Amino acid sequence: MRNRTLLALAGATALLVQPQLAAAQQACVAEDEVSAMAIYAVPSVVRSMQLTCGAELSQGGWLARDAGALAQRYAGMQGRVWPKAKAGLLKMVRSQAANTQAAQMIATVADLPDQNVRPLVDALIVQEVSAKIPVAECGKIERVMEAIAPIDPEVAGTLIGAAAGLFADKAPVICPARPT
Repeated sequence: MRNRTLLALAGATALLVQPQLAAAQQACVAEDEVSAMAIYAVPSVVRSMQLTCGAELSQGGWLARDAGALAQRYAGMQGRVWPKAKAGLLKMVRSQAANTQAAQMIATVADLPDQNVRPLVDALIVQEVSAKIPVAECGKIERVMEAIAPIDPEVAGTLIGAAAGLFADKAPVICPARPT
């Protein structure tokens, strides 16, 4: 799990969504939805790194110097990827709804305006990721994030979607990609 967490954070949350994807059993999540969720999550993942590792790492290191620029690059894409990210998230959450009351609450949240839902999603990502970052691994995570930072966000998202499809714990969590 420690290695999965490291890869998730370093790989723009590739495996951050893995535990939720593994739990999604009723409806598969399309690879492009996983890609959108990963792209959407990067600014919150960076924030999680800053909160958890900021005091542990050098003030002259990548996290302090350049992580904000990475977060801004991805934040600029959030509005565009949000519809697919939201669709994927709703599929995952609906599949975990244990009863009709939970399903009704999910339906209510799904009907809320996006400007009200997105800050909640952002806060949940920060909370969940922050709790999963092993402080002893902050330096390694920073090095991996620095190495992947130059990758185009859409390419990174595509890689994450494909990797999630390969490594999903339970089939058919990730819908098979359609041939192009």
